[in-house]
Amino acid sequence: MAIFTLRFNGSAQPGFPYWDSGASGKYRFDRERFAVEIGASYMDAFIYEWNDEPADMLNSRLAGITSGLKKNDAVLVDWPFPNQGTRWVQALFDNIHAFGAKIVIVIDDLYSLRMDSKLPKLGDEDGLQRYLADNLISDEVVLISQADGLIVHSTPMYQYLKQELQLVNKTITTNVAAYGPGGNKSVHFQGRRVLSDTIDYAGNLNFAQFLYDLPETFQINVFGNRESDNKLADHTNINMHPYVDPEAINHLLSGSFGLVWNSTTYPFATGNIAEYTKYNTEAKLSMYLAADEPVIVWSQASFAKFVADNQVGIVIDDLSQLPDKLAQITAADYDALIDNVQRISPQIRSGFFFKKAVFDVLGKIYDFSDSTAVSTHDE
Repeated sequence: MAIFTLRFNGSAQPGFPYWDSGASGKYRFDRERFAVEIGASYMDAFIYEWNDEPADMLNSRLAGITSGLKKNDAVLVDWPFPNQGTRWVQALFDNIHAFGAKIVIVIDDLYSLRMDSKLPKLGDEDGLQRYLADNLISDEVVLISQADGLIVHSTPMYQYLKQELQLVNKTITTNVAAYGPGGNKSVHFQGRRVLSDTIDYAGNLNFAQFLYDLPETFQINVFGNRESDNKLADHTNINMHPYVDPEAINHLLSGSFGLVWNSTTYPFATGNIAEYTKYNTEAKLSMYLAADEPVIVWSQASFAKFVADNQVGIVIDDLSQLPDKLAQITAADYDALIDNVQRISPQIRSGFFFKKAVFDVLGKIYDFSDSTAVSTHDE
């Protein structure tokens, strides 16, 4: 049995096609590197769009990609795919299965959840047809159901997929694990943090409209500003920083806490992306923890229990609670938080949780005596 991780490139030059996606791009890149560290080999493919590519050319191309496969090998593939098209992905899956090899889909992003597409009720045929009219959603249903193993962000994400596939009388594999806090491959050499009144926020500001309504007493470093967000600098409590490469940002986080929060309003977590965090693991979580920085998270986020159980941050219902929570933390309390974070952070930087999820899934695929158990690391 050999393990492969599918790796895409978008140009003739070495590089990573998702790097401009910031933390989420690095998150994907790191998973590929973590897989190689536990014995996987790269299976290389090129990103291109050719929806009417002749069948003989497509089959020849895919034969080259999968030529190293043998029976009972396993291929880790990230979901979603780049813009290859459903026909290309289906042909790839057919090629892998033709060898007798196994497909393990690693969910990076789930379109239907991200867009807050409500599942139709069971038996509502009209609602089901409207739901499946979105090609990105129908791809989820058709292609994810073909996985021999599945690695998801959280148990709620797996339960959602299970319900989604049930609508079209498809089953989902029980060879599943959740990678919970994920990982952030990095080297940390900063000094020990001390308690201050400043918080860090790094990420896609498209999902951070709440920043415009923060009280002036809320001191925050904001990384990743776009030109349209320059007016945030007019707020005296906001210290704006330009975009920082995701490999470097861990060394520039200077606050006492990292804020993991997406919302269209202040103080409550609102909007599609806020709802998405009930299922998804934010890349910001592993980024902060890899930098030995305690976190502030929403109580309904899928990773809130991990934060609370490991005592690596503050869990709140809404941002209006935060000033009082912070005021109650003494230097000794914060020192204890740092101790807890430093116990977890080496596991984040080494990709322990993702690597264990891979081993858990492969163990279930190749040992059917345990195929009904669901192993998760988000609890």
